[in-house]
Amino acid sequence: MVYENILTEMNGDVLVVTLHRPEKLNAMTHQMRVDLLDCVRRAENDEAIRAIVFTGYGDKAFCAGANIPELQERTVTSEMGNAATLRKELPTTVERLGKPTVAAINGHCYGAGLEFSLGCTIRIASGNALMGQPEIKLGQIPGSGGTQRLHRFVNLGWAMQLVLTGEAVDAETARSIGLVTEVTSQQKLFPRALELARMLGERAPLAFVAGRDAVLRSTESDLMTGIDYERKLYAMLMATEDRNEGLAAFRENRAPVYKGR
Repeated sequence: MVYENILTEMNGDVLVVTLHRPEKLNAMTHQMRVDLLDCVRRAENDEAIRAIVFTGYGDKAFCAGANIPELQERTVTSEMGNAATLRKELPTTVERLGKPTVAAINGHCYGAGLEFSLGCTIRIASGNALMGQPEIKLGQIPGSGGTQRLHRFVNLGWAMQLVLTGEAVDAETARSIGLVTEVTSQQKLFPRALELARMLGERAPLAFVAGRDAVLRSTESDLMTGIDYERKLYAMLMATEDRNEGLAAFRENRAPVYKGR
């Protein structure tokens, strides 16, 4: 897969996607969104790909946010068109992907970059990372799902602070509030992201999707509705080949071979 604004390569059964606009700290353009969405959709249907790692080119930034020249061109009319739909569609497609995704946040991660990462299954960061939603400093608010997804991972107070002050938090603060799950050195970030991606990719695909969706549902429904949803997914998995394979592998003291059935 060859794209204008992203680089792709396979590392075993993990697809590595690198946001590549180093001269602009990998700022998110319309074309980058188009590239990412196409890449993710292709990966969904590629059986050789078990998981995806997203990162930014270089050691300064994952994604510094929206491309300012494009931002200046937006109007009320344009916000009713395809560009706005694409901004909503990209993190949602990543979030609903049938395969695990890991964001390896290797530096500045602001605005659209943070919103994109919120669609990933897991986020980890290097110690030099700074993360935030600075849109309010430009008289705007996040426009790619940030106001709605932040509270899935941080408490309401922190979501309010990030959105309404526009101030960034450092990597350790991001970890302490739940925005990322781990902080590593820059040198260890990518190997750890690959390790997590492979670990997740080895899990039964149907169980992965069910577990992820059940956890996300907990942020959108009351407790008993969520438990009912969990119970239905639990029962559904009882009838899968992968569940039988998992039990057999445990009894036989071997690694399971899951097929997503």
